[in-house]
Amino acid sequence: MNENECREIYREAFRDPDDQFENRLFSLCGEYCRTLMRDGRTAAMLFALPCRITSGKKTASGFYIYAAATKREYRGTGCMSRLIETLKQKGSPLFLKPADDGLIKFYEKLGFKAFAASALDKGGCRACPEGGFAKLVSEEPPADHSYTAMSFGADDFELDNMYFPYIME
Repeated sequence: MNENECREIYREAFRDPDDQFENRLFSLCGEYCRTLMRDGRTAAMLFALPCRITSGKKTASGFYIYAAATKREYRGTGCMSRLIETLKQKGSPLFLKPADDGLIKFYEKLGFKAFAASALDKGGCRACPEGGFAKLVSEEPPADHSYTAMSFGADDFELDNMYFPYIME
């Protein structure tokens, strides 16, 4: 991973004015950054942040996909689809919150299904951050609302109303 190129893509896509968050994200979670290269440069990146998903007696290691972005000049060329396909091949459940509703169709084409996630713990399914991701969110305010999330490979879990207040909007 070329951290400078990833930071450039992150800033281009998200225009995050909080340099402190960006620095913590890359220092605590840089090892979870996945990239796709084109022409010897980073064309797309995302963070596959580790989580423990539990629902009743079922438990699994999964990944929260965060900050998925493609460099402007490579958008629409399939880079993000290929990067996500590499994650899907690992066989672990994946979930994400689309940055905007316009991306829902994109993720549906990749086999993701919509579900309701909640910042309120209703005692059902939950996803708990692990590793550097847990350290990152310990300093972030939790989300205070419900939202639409999407999952892949989590058919064994009842995800509706999954407790996950760590979306870092």
